[in-house]
Amino acid sequence: MDRTATEGILRRLLKGGRMRRLPRSRKDTEVFLAIAALSFHPRGILAEADINEHLTEWLEPFASIDHVTLRRCLVDHGMLLRDAAGNNYRANQAVISKAIEPDVRSLLPGDILDALERERAERKRATGQAERDVS
Repeated sequence: MDRTATEGILRRLLKGGRMRRLPRSRKDTEVFLAIAALSFHPRGILAEADINEHLTEWLEPFASIDHVTLRRCLVDHGMLLRDAAGNNYRANQAVISKAIEPDVRSLLPGDILDALERERAERKRATGQAERDVS
């Protein structure tokens, strides 16, 4: 999926404000998980504690989703690979690239939520101004 389509999905997921749960539709979930997985260094190997810390920080600006649930979903969908001992993880670029294109890496859900909130505030101001002009 290209950047424009991916941004459209994120805008739709965030139009009501902070995300409180993972998306319901399979396609939206796949795109959301791929964006989360793209936030990791493509060749980095991380311990579980580092994965948890990264996901917590990544989610903070735009979602109230549990980082452990997200980590498990990433593993279940094959976007994060876990070693046999279950101690270390790495992003599975082959699976991620089937869901979204690499240029999506620069899309930050927190920035999209901020833009949506600014647009909403601008519409409110414009509506308020139009109502005052009519009076």
